[in-house]
Amino acid sequence: MTELRRWLATLFLLFLSTPAAAHLTPNSEIRLDFAPGAVTADVVVPQSEFGYATGLATDNSPHSISAASRYLLSHMAVVAPSGAHWKVEVRRLRFETIAGPPDLHASLVLVPPPGASDRAFRFDWRVITSEVPTHFALLVVGGDLVGGTAEARELVGALTAARPSLRVDRGNVGLPSLLASAFRLGAVHIAEGTDHLLFLLALLLPAPLLASGGRWSGRRSTRETIRHLAAIVTAFTIGHSTTLILAALFGARLPAAPVEAGIAFSVLVSAIHAARPLFPGREAVVAGLFGLVHGLAFATTIANFGLDLATRATAILGFNLGIEAVQLIVVLVALPVLMTLPRLRNGNAVRLVLAGATGLAALVWLAERTGLA
Repeated sequence: MTELRRWLATLFLLFLSTPAAAHLTPNSEIRLDFAPGAVTADVVVPQSEFGYATGLATDNSPHSISAASRYLLSHMAVVAPSGAHWKVEVRRLRFETIAGPPDLHASLVLVPPPGASDRAFRFDWRVITSEVPTHFALLVVGGDLVGGTAEARELVGALTAARPSLRVDRGNVGLPSLLASAFRLGAVHIAEGTDHLLFLLALLLPAPLLASGGRWSGRRSTRETIRHLAAIVTAFTIGHSTTLILAALFGARLPAAPVEAGIAFSVLVSAIHAARPLFPGREAVVAGLFGLVHGLAFATTIANFGLDLATRATAILGFNLGIEAVQLIVVLVALPVLMTLPRLRNGNAVRLVLAGATGLAALVWLAERTGLA
């Protein structure tokens, strides 16, 4: 038994050392991500083992996908402590190669029965293990937003022919914990989102200035500058909050690639504007419009905030408050520099250098995100 534990621990360490999508070992893997009202499960099963054990085709034809889905659903179950079964839905199933040999990749949504906890259940698994007793599956908790983690991994155990069931209990948490966890996630997300912050800061850089003859020349009063800064920040907040809410509550989506390219383009536009006025006096409008694009990028982070409207709304509120808190801190820290820069002897030169550096970063991002680099 000691040797078996050491062997499983070694395999798990190997699993942790590889990217999440990679699957380089002959066992199966199930990653659970907890969200209010539902649990998502990412399943990876070696294609060769699946074909050998089931005798089913693995060619991604509609018939083989349907047969594989039926097999998967008939060989697994999620059971509440009361004995009632959770609903298991296959959202996606494909045979594909991501890293190493080809695998079956399935995305499942697990929904508890009415009145049952969405954080405690028994996970039953007989996929492949019922036909190949030496096969096993690692059950891992990949994320638990309500419990305070968004990315951490935790090994629940190994599902084998001799031990086909494991109990999962993430404890009881309430809406305050969800709000705090979502707040932290939003704060970290914007703090690490250099492109989001550079867009806003570059747009704020010429806020104390007035345009004349296609150049930044005159200066606004302190009161006008602060009012102008507040309008830009507010418009950006309204813009990204709008698409964040639409995506989280109503499923509004765009492919990630054009969204990320659009964000890089927005940084480039704001950098050029900081050097030479493109839309003087209309910065708030531009901030709001580009904010819509930035909000779509934020929305990818909260795709699994749950199914229940109250908990989903609480999570969105916390996430957005986290974003706004960090954004406000950054603006307040930058405010003295923004106000002082136009008064410096070399203020124009410094502004041009900052705009140029931001524009260069935007060009690099744009090249990477459009596949040109």
